[in-house]
Parts: sequence; C-alpha cells; structure tokens
Amino acid sequence: MAVECTRCRQENPETARFCSRCHTPLRFTCPACGQAQSHGGTCDACGVDFLKYGLVHLGRMQVEAARERAREQHRHELFRQLALVPLTGGLSLFKYLRNRLRDR
Repeated sequence: MAVECTRCRQENPETARFCSRCHTPLRFTCPACGQAQSHGGTCDACGVDFLKYGLVHLGRMQVEAARERAREQHRHELFRQLALVPLTGGLSLFKYLRNRLRDR
C-alpha cells in the first residue's frame, strides 16, 4: 500500500518517511507518547500539541544551559582564587567566598 503526500499528492512507499518528490514528512511521531501519525499539529492519541511541546522543551534546555554556564564560571573563579592564594595570602579567596555567601 502506498502513502500519498499531503502536499504534492505523490505516491510513496509505505516505509518512506519523507516524500520522494517534495521531501515533506509523511509521518509525524508524537514527542510525548511516540505514536506515529500522518499529520502534525496535535497527537491523536494523547492530545499533545507538537509545537508547544517543542517550545517547552527548548525553553527547558536553555535554562539548563544557563545554569551550567553559571556553574562553570563559579568553578573557574574558585580555581583562579585558589591559584592566587600564594600571592594574596588568601585575602582574595576570603573576599570571593564572602561574596558568594552574600549572593545566596
């Protein structure tokens, strides 16, 4: 049985994921439940809106990336202060730790 492209009406094999003529996706997989369907938008099985799900996931990834950058910056600054201990007698490390505790 062939699958007809919704955009250009090209007949494609059942196993094809994209149209052989216009490269439009023939099957959409729900990111929440994994059900494959012939149209995008909203999942027929669980009702998840694909676009909203993707935007929420993207936002979550951006927040995690920002947190990781902040952790790396703090870690870098701590190592820098530890390297400066012989030169400053620990005063700069003390100030760094005091500021870190104050910021929390």
